[in-house]
Amino acid sequence: MPRHKSPNRNETGNSAPQANSRRDFLKGATTVAAGLMMPGALNAQTAEALPTIKLGPHRVSRLIVGSNPIFGYSHFNYILDQLMREYFTDGRIVKLMLDCEKHGINTWQASFNDNLKRLFSKIRGAGCNIQFICLAASWHYDEKMGRTPEDVLEGTIKCAQAAMDLKPIGIAFHGGATDILFRAGKIDLIKTYIDRVHEMGTLAGISTHNPRILETLHEKGFGNDFYMAGLQYLTRRPEDWMKEIGAHPLDEGWIDSDPPRMAAAVRKVDKPALVYKVLAAGRKCHSEEQKRQAIEWAYKNIKPIDATIIGLFPKFSDQVTETARMVREVLA
Repeated sequence: MPRHKSPNRNETGNSAPQANSRRDFLKGATTVAAGLMMPGALNAQTAEALPTIKLGPHRVSRLIVGSNPIFGYSHFNYILDQLMREYFTDGRIVKLMLDCEKHGINTWQASFNDNLKRLFSKIRGAGCNIQFICLAASWHYDEKMGRTPEDVLEGTIKCAQAAMDLKPIGIAFHGGATDILFRAGKIDLIKTYIDRVHEMGTLAGISTHNPRILETLHEKGFGNDFYMAGLQYLTRRPEDWMKEIGAHPLDEGWIDSDPPRMAAAVRKVDKPALVYKVLAAGRKCHSEEQKRQAIEWAYKNIKPIDATIIGLFPKFSDQVTETARMVREVLA
């Protein structure tokens, strides 16, 4: 029987140009289809790498995007609060999350609030797979709840339960709530919170602004998976200020001796710490060099298993690209 040449082969035995074109087309179509079926798949392929830490079973970028600017908590004044809230429409929040993912920031930390469910629906609908760490407090669940240690514990557990609908990889006890329990001599109540969050099926964290509290938590060993630690001690009472500096500040009080104290406490704990207020709520952003120095100082003074949380407000510049690049260069 005579041997017939395949219509898809040329005289040299190589694939014909039209066959290559068809194969390339099918390959491309398959890739696009896979991207459509798996939201965020294409974003993940094109993301710029950032170093990560291990948080339970998760890999978390050492730069985590915060949420204070998104919800208008400037820690500065009510005018900036208003400007932030006006800027951050739902569409801009979604864009921020997509941009973060593109630049290797794979985790978002935010306090629980009534807007989160709506926002999460839009963020996930846009194909963004950014991981979520929630900060829970009784007043975020119900601002009318009492502020006794028992009320704070009960309300914060309820807040964590509500947050579970958003599938967080971890839920932290709010720093302000931690400080309330500590002042009342009821810090042991946090063990109940840790156990309940573990029963919910996610990682449990504890946040604080006070390095002394962080050291106490480490000694207690409540079984939490991570800490959140503020570089600025913003929950001092008037009597604390009088004891330390002999005067009351006009606002929350931002002093340059706070970060070294908290960083020293962070280095003593044996669990990952997510460190916030790295840029002092924008007070260390007067120049790119000042911002870089603050970021570099933070990473040099915490552990390799720790990460930073930095809020971004990209109204006047591309802060996502700028900050991710700085972190990448500092950690290189």
